[in-house]
Amino acid sequence: MRLYEVPEIVRIAAPVYVKFGLRNAPDVYPSGSHLEATVLALSRERVRRARLGLELLEREFPEAVTSELGAAGLALPDVLTAAR
Repeated sequence: MRLYEVPEIVRIAAPVYVKFGLRNAPDVYPSGSHLEATVLALSRERVRRARLGLELLEREFPEAVTSELGAAGLALPDVLTAAR
């Protein structure tokens, strides 16, 4: 886990998205009721790691700025429009 590298990655590479995944997590898609407990546990762990990452970022690099929820320009580019 590179959690403790988040502040330095943000400092050097901003603007950057930070993704908190789970290594070796089982593939649960398409999900069904038989996998509900696993999906919930994996989701909770991803949220926990994101919270830890944000707390670490705030502590170690407080001048970092995060985008507002729904900020313009955070979507993937339209490949067809960009090619014209």
